[in-house]
Amino acid sequence: MPTRVHAKMLINALERAESVVKDLFMEATDDGIEALEAVLAACCREVLERGPKVPVPDDGGPRGDASSDLEDAEDAEAS
Repeated sequence: MPTRVHAKMLINALERAESVVKDLFMEATDDGIEALEAVLAACCREVLERGPKVPVPDDGGPRGDASSDLEDAEDAEAS
């Protein structure tokens, strides 16, 4: 998350999704893991859309875009 405010918002979003996340975390199947990743990505997107706007630097630094960061991490795991 780009700021502390965004991080706190993400924690609140995950707490609201707690029962779903608990069930998915206990299900150690590929489908359960994919669903858990989808919940996390949705919470991140919600926080970034509703939270304070963060300017995107042009110098190649942090983008403030958690969904792109998540996709980058998934691409790295796949290779």
